[in-house]
Amino acid sequence: MDDEVYAFALKNTLNEIQNICPDVKNSFMFNEDGEIIAANENAPEKTLVQVVNAFDGMMEKADALGGVEGIIFEGSKGRVSISSVSSFYLVTVTTKDADRNLVDTVTRVLVPTVLRLLEKITSAPLKRG
Repeated sequence: MDDEVYAFALKNTLNEIQNICPDVKNSFMFNEDGEIIAANENAPEKTLVQVVNAFDGMMEKADALGGVEGIIFEGSKGRVSISSVSSFYLVTVTTKDADRNLVDTVTRVLVPTVLRLLEKITSAPLKRG
């Protein structure tokens, strides 16, 4: 199984998260090298690249603290959450009225489960950059 199959499965997972939680406006995953692995179908490529580039600068500084488990940015219109999942980062953009517990629960259960299933289906883990 190659990276395209992983990307396809993860993209479908991100789309399902948006179906379960309609207040999730965009979501995507990228690896430690800043390579975008998968994104939901509504996520604009330009925005994804800007988020990854901004996060890269923070990551360089965070290494002194032992890395990053998660970052949340809250604004008047919504929230951006970046969390570590395996050796990837999951970004979710939600409206300000989103049920945070539901979004966090769905993303913390669904994405790691799909990653584990993909690695069990194949004998080799996803190449991480």
